[in-house]
Amino acid sequence: MKILKVVANNFKLCDKDFTISFVPLANKTADDKEFELHEIDDNLFVYTTLGIVGKNASGKTTAIDLLALVYDIFSFFKVKNTINLFFMWDKIINLDITFYHEGNLYRYTTDLCPDESPLNSTINFKNEKIYCRTYHKTMSKQIFDYSKYNEMDINTNLPDDTSCLYDILKKINIRGLYSSSDDITYRFYSESFNVYKMIDNNHKIVETILKMFDEHLENIEMINDDKFVVYYTNKSKVLVSSKELYNMLSSGTSKGIGLFTYVVYSLKNGTDLLIDEIENHFHKTLVENLINLYKDKSVNKKNATLIFTTHYCELLDLFNRNDNIYITKYDKKIQLENVYKNYNFRAELSKSKKFYSNAFNTDVNYESLMNFKKELMK
Repeated sequence: MKILKVVANNFKLCDKDFTISFVPLANKTADDKEFELHEIDDNLFVYTTLGIVGKNASGKTTAIDLLALVYDIFSFFKVKNTINLFFMWDKIINLDITFYHEGNLYRYTTDLCPDESPLNSTINFKNEKIYCRTYHKTMSKQIFDYSKYNEMDINTNLPDDTSCLYDILKKINIRGLYSSSDDITYRFYSESFNVYKMIDNNHKIVETILKMFDEHLENIEMINDDKFVVYYTNKSKVLVSSKELYNMLSSGTSKGIGLFTYVVYSLKNGTDLLIDEIENHFHKTLVENLINLYKDKSVNKKNATLIFTTHYCELLDLFNRNDNIYITKYDKKIQLENVYKNYNFRAELSKSKKFYSNAFNTDVNYESLMNFKKELMK
């Protein structure tokens, strides 16, 4: 299963028909097909990586929150994380999602509504519809021509808080992982080590991850959910609790363990990975190599896509295309612009230089900065 396009209305502060597409708009070169794109069916491509950039408070996190909501529904057929939705709930959220699954193209539309009971924090699905057509190579440029889709009969006997996508996808499966910029996420070491144990009984992956973040660590072994043995390169070791481990490790190492758990799971299972503020706590070179892992078909064998937000414009120079870069802007509503669709410059030119020359109107507000400086000088 791969999501091809998401269109949302009434999601937080997003503009009308807020759209994120994973299908390439520009021409596809041989190099693009090797590094920048996954071919999920004959002549049907999606991005290996997708970047979202913009000023502070321009809507980057909101954009990736929307995708996290969508992957929630496609993974569990429910909205699991409702906290960020309820506190801003003033309208019904409309979703229009196109996806590919087992040789077919699907269009899924639904309204998301809070449960009417004041004691219930669930989200209900209303007015659900699913349309389908069989995919053929000749229709690769007509993916979003919905006149060719046929409406399907859907299961109306499901609970209100369960999506009819269950009829298509059949079983709960983590199809997207979300790594927020909130450091609290990375304090739950047992979850990470349980994933590593499931994937690699020899724990070699843990050792290699630790060496990227702290050269003094040889390994960490989980005894139980709250007991860990830390092995140092000087051959010493110490038994610690989760809290003690958190206080012992640097914030970068803690986040590295947590985030790279997601990376390992994503690449091993073909699960798309969403990361908010990918550069947070990490050296630029490490982030660049993380992005390149998703472009490397010898590592990314199951077509996982990396979607991330960043303040580091230089990271976008790793992209050989323009259409997999989105820019968020906020003026009354959050808007999303596609670099290929909305701006005219060659893909091989430096994206970072364009940003620093303010070609996308994303520059820092220097007037506010100078006013701040004047206040300090008084």
